[in-house]
Amino acid sequence: MRRKIKTNTFGLLIALLLLMTFSGCRVRRPDDVLSPRKMEAVLYDYHLAQAIVTELPPAERYARDSYLYWSFSKNGITKEQFDNSLIWYTRNPKELAEIYKRLSERIEKEYNQSLKAIQEIDKRAVVGTISGDSVDIWYQDRLNIFNTSVFMNRLTFSIAQDTTFYRGDTLVWTADNAFVTPDDSVPHMAYLSLSVRYNDSISTVDTILRENGRTVLTLNLDSAKAMTSITGSINYLDSTDNRNSMLVVSGISLMRYHQNRLPSLPSPPAELGTDDGGGGGDVE
Repeated sequence: MRRKIKTNTFGLLIALLLLMTFSGCRVRRPDDVLSPRKMEAVLYDYHLAQAIVTELPPAERYARDSYLYWSFSKNGITKEQFDNSLIWYTRNPKELAEIYKRLSERIEKEYNQSLKAIQEIDKRAVVGTISGDSVDIWYQDRLNIFNTSVFMNRLTFSIAQDTTFYRGDTLVWTADNAFVTPDDSVPHMAYLSLSVRYNDSISTVDTILRENGRTVLTLNLDSAKAMTSITGSINYLDSTDNRNSMLVVSGISLMRYHQNRLPSLPSPPAELGTDDGGGGGDVE
């Protein structure tokens, strides 16, 4: 009888230990803590915002909090929710490690996709140079949305000089713009500029957008100078801070047209239409 009681007690202890073991493997997440997938999405945007902040010039470091809070507002949460969730995941390192494992895989995948896109751009530029035909040298997104937010009110680009550009080339920057606003009385406009920089000067064309439609900026490279870079920008200028109003710019292209097939050709004689001051003539 005594042996039977001891056996039953031993079996009960084993059952309790097994129950405690399996219960310990199953982490209970409080209702106010973000799910692993949601936390992954927030952390991705949060670390992206941190990376942007580190690249800001000192004069713009004041916008640091705006970038970080963007990662919260984009995902529909508050900073308090993020902080509380991060504390919980930090106390449960296994759960946090799984999240960062997926983040690492995502970042690696997107890096490889970006690398492939850059290689395609380089390939297209080479083809354009060999054939002597026109080539689209735009390398950023062809669709951009702007509003008054500090991280969505401006686009800039810069293209350095290389062997694909010849003196006297023509650049044509084209984009379709549409202002979207719930209130037509809200003033809105944007500023576009396209510039070519030389060692001792800069040539710029620009325009102010106030209406919907297509915008075309044309700029001729100087036929007597070698350019150092091509730069441009789009700046949204709505001063009302109305986040419901925005500018959609689509179909962006930046075409480069060769005036001559060979970069070493001498300047054409004056009677062919070039000016005496050495400036580039218009390409028909």
